Amino acid sequence: MNESWELPLFPLDLVLLPAVKVPLHIFEERYKLMTNKCLDEKLEFGIVWGNGDSFRKVGCAVRVANLIDRFSDGRMNILIEGTRRFKVIERFDVHPYISGLVEEVRDDPGKPDGDLGSSVQDLYSETLRLSYSWLQPEKEEVDLADLPFVVAAGLDLPLSEKQALLETRSVNRRLEVVNEILKSVWEEIRNTRKRSSGNGHLN
Repeated sequence: MNESWELPLFPLDLVLLPAVKVPLHIFEERYKLMTNKCLDEKLEFGIVWGNGDSFRKVGCAVRVANLIDRFSDGRMNILIEGTRRFKVIERFDVHPYISGLVEEVRDDPGKPDGDLGSSVQDLYSETLRLSYSWLQPEKEEVDLADLPFVVAAGLDLPLSEKQALLETRSVNRRLEVVNEILKSVWEEIRNTRKRSSGNGHLN
């Protein structure tokens, strides 16, 4: 049985994925309070896709990787990093901000397919190289469980597709999904480059 704990929740029009970093501007009073508490006590909070009235139950816990700016009125620019997935079991409205009783979303047992992971890494590097001819991407050491999340963030997939990946508990299924997406994107970019004017920019 998974352990449960209370987690501050931040509903946004955003699907954050594990191992991915994004900047965030904090300006509402309740979220200033929440962020300050997390900074002071080195706590995580959770990003869920939606709004205060309705949001998805599976989200991503985050840590504040960097406090970039703190303004005189309390607003902040922060850099957050996704850490682990969770599912909201019960919503609480006892703080100025929303919180919830959550449990971690764990992957199903099974060994990740190393060959499939290598295919995803190679396709992703080639896609980046074709998209930006000046870029020579270096292979990063990314856990295979997190690799689909990193790719999905890099491709800027629709929120619904990111959410589906977030909720998928099979590592190999996530790898299969992004592998097929990369094949399609790679083929589209390659065909576009063939039709380009040769000036270094895509038409």
